[in-house]
Amino acid sequence: MKTEQKTVRPSLLSGFQDILPARMIPFQKLIARIKIIFESFGFVPLETPGMERLEVLTGGSEDFNKSIFRTRVVRGAEDRGKDLGDEDSALRFDLTVPLARVVASYQEIPRPFKRYQIGKVWRGEKPQNNRYREFFQFDADIVGSNSILADTEIVQVIYATLSNLELPKFSIRINDRRILNGLAEILNCSDKCKELDRAIDKIDSLGVDGVIAELTKESDTALTNPLLLNPEQIQILKGFLALKSETSSELLNLVEKFFEAKSEDASKGIDALKALTKNLLLIGIPEEFWKIDLAVARGLDYYSGPVFETVIEDMPDIGSIFSGGRFDGLVNRFDADINMPGVGASVGVDRLFTALTRLGRVKEETSVSKVLVTIFDQSLAEASLACASRIRRGGVPTEIYLGNERTIKAQLGYALKQGIRFVIILGPDEIKSGKVALRDLDAKKQELLTEKEASDMITLALQK
Repeated sequence: MKTEQKTVRPSLLSGFQDILPARMIPFQKLIARIKIIFESFGFVPLETPGMERLEVLTGGSEDFNKSIFRTRVVRGAEDRGKDLGDEDSALRFDLTVPLARVVASYQEIPRPFKRYQIGKVWRGEKPQNNRYREFFQFDADIVGSNSILADTEIVQVIYATLSNLELPKFSIRINDRRILNGLAEILNCSDKCKELDRAIDKIDSLGVDGVIAELTKESDTALTNPLLLNPEQIQILKGFLALKSETSSELLNLVEKFFEAKSEDASKGIDALKALTKNLLLIGIPEEFWKIDLAVARGLDYYSGPVFETVIEDMPDIGSIFSGGRFDGLVNRFDADINMPGVGASVGVDRLFTALTRLGRVKEETSVSKVLVTIFDQSLAEASLACASRIRRGGVPTEIYLGNERTIKAQLGYALKQGIRFVIILGPDEIKSGKVALRDLDAKKQELLTEKEASDMITLALQK
């Protein structure tokens, strides 16, 4: 008796996406352009697993502010409900923590270690516009240098990458977490520094009054464990958030006066930003593309110094597209004797791709082939196969028609649909004359040429 096969609905999980060839081809080209920039600064590639031990990702702490995907092995119905003894594990939420594990594991890696890595990461956040639960990150990090030159280079990498992509009106916003730590210190709420940082980080969407409400019980959206600020503390916080100036150098002078040397942490942060500002001016990165922004906090707890967040000013809904910061001490999670400094930033490739699409900079492509060799009939299939192989060996991406359509007209229709510009037709007359018919679908013309002439013409056309 024939058993009826059960069908499964081919639907995606919420917060995940398929990227079909029309988008994936230009997506990979974008990645290749970014890779060239990273390598021009001397960064080398690294790969790490998508899954890590849970304590590696969380530092063994339950007080963790990212929603992550825990994993387990499922071996089938017979093992259901059994303790399989597998390690407690999770999908990585970024590429920086795995980097810290690698540095702690392989002592032979030279220091400083400059690496780039692209890979998928997973966060159990609520899916919304331009925010997925699975997405790509493309990181560039320097581990083993506490020099402000390393922080400067990360900002250079951000600027060089986005300038190369000709993004308009992007702004690299820079702050130092030690300044925010100093603010918590003078507010006498250092034990609630995380809550303070997370609220300040929302100032673009909430405004000053919204941030104040977020830190009290005055709002339905207030933090679960809000700060109970008294009127004096609120005035101090408002004074800090009101600090503005035309230039970053002038703003840092105002910040220095605000603290009046009351916080050693804040003083270190101010000094670091002064040195960073001096370097950026020295190497000629225009101030229209970067600024000191005291509201930038970054969400992850491991940031310890300068932090960076890049936005496209005309597309605020997309969010940050290239961000990061200094993470000194993250390697200590794995070896208390290694006080390894680090700094880096990550491209939100999906968001960047969305921005470029809106700007009309993304050309959808359904094929990477530049030439299609048709099959006139099965008796000439071997001749077409040999012709396609020779053209491909000449460096031109070439495919032979593998479909069921027998007519040349239908095969030309396939080339048009795939966006393949050149078609080679090899019929009895062409073989008898020792030539091929080369059709340029863009120019809408066809010529009878030797195979070498056709190959040379295709190569020349593709170079233009």
